[in-house]
Amino acid sequence: MIDRTKMIKIELGMSPNIDVPVLSVAQLGQLVREEIRSLFTGSFWIEGQVSNLHLAQSGHVYFDFIEPPDNPGQAPSAIFNVALWQGTKKQIEKTFSENSDLFLTNDLLVRIKAHFEFYAPRGRLQLIMDDIDPEFTLGRLAAERDLLLRNLTKEGLLEKNSNLLIPEAPLRIGLITSIGSAAYEDFFTELENSDLAFVIVEIDTRVQGEGAANSIARALNTLATRELDIVALIRGGGSAADLIAFDAEIVARAIANLPVPVWTGIGHEIDRSIADAVANSAFKTPTACAAALVERGRIVVDRLNLLKMGITTQTQKAITKATANQKELTDHLVRCAQSTTTRNLERLEGISDRLRALDPERVMSRGWSITRLKNGEILKSVNNVKNGDKIATSLIDGTVESTINGKNDNN
Repeated sequence: MIDRTKMIKIELGMSPNIDVPVLSVAQLGQLVREEIRSLFTGSFWIEGQVSNLHLAQSGHVYFDFIEPPDNPGQAPSAIFNVALWQGTKKQIEKTFSENSDLFLTNDLLVRIKAHFEFYAPRGRLQLIMDDIDPEFTLGRLAAERDLLLRNLTKEGLLEKNSNLLIPEAPLRIGLITSIGSAAYEDFFTELENSDLAFVIVEIDTRVQGEGAANSIARALNTLATRELDIVALIRGGGSAADLIAFDAEIVARAIANLPVPVWTGIGHEIDRSIADAVANSAFKTPTACAAALVERGRIVVDRLNLLKMGITTQTQKAITKATANQKELTDHLVRCAQSTTTRNLERLEGISDRLRALDPERVMSRGWSITRLKNGEILKSVNNVKNGDKIATSLIDGTVESTINGKNDNN
């Protein structure tokens, strides 16, 4: 393919002052073009990573073809500009569609068939893409996925996030997505319509294209510093090429090491991404992810409502029982009081009768009298007086004063 022996026949002028050839710009352009054609006699296959992909208004596609760096963020060690003409593009898209749902996108590792072309009017050397090998890309993606899953399993990271406990009512949600996208609107609307008190911490993130994986990983690490119940990583539907960022190792490790449970809602119906495999829970769509959060919250609300109803019922029963006990006690106290009052009244009446019977006036009304000495003491014995003592005898209607002239005892 490479022939270094072919001579390039170009009329070269000679400078009158120096012993080297003097070329015009056009001659140099022709020389470079002919030399390249002599080195690369036709198309060849080349493997690399797509970067800075751009679709022009003309329908042509331009991108940088780079040697993938060993570590994310490093500059590529080699780079070539590639042009894919509109006519060839249609054929390549057909080839891709017949084998998978892939298409050219940033960060995709591909094997392309191309040839060199030097465009002298712009002094630009670029690769012209002629074909693509979809099996290489599919095989490379599958192999990388399998290797990453094995490594994550070996390091104990595949189940690390799924082992984190989820709060009974996860209401503080960290949201990573492209804000304003359909996925964002679907997720947010589902939570908003629930009437639950969700608090959402949003981070606007690239979810496809060049740099998307690094952007997602940074967002995850940022939310790791916040007090959250769950982090939701969501994206709408797309092809395998659209979702390639969710198979990135940097995203998988960020999810695995996050101290908060991660729920994914990535809109693909068939294959699970690496992010889904590492996450605490994976859902098919952003709406399904939000619905699961709402359902979990409503379970807690329903449980609290049942508890509230139970407390209310038990309280009402306790009040009813206490009221009945109070009435019974009140009735008992009233009966006891009435009985005690009646007995006391009867006793008081008996005492009153006895007191009335002992009333001196009532005794004297029956003919009795009371005799007192001069000092007022009641005369109880003949031995308490002697002849000449003054005594006073009280009768019902007055008092009789007497002088003792003599006395006789019972003997």
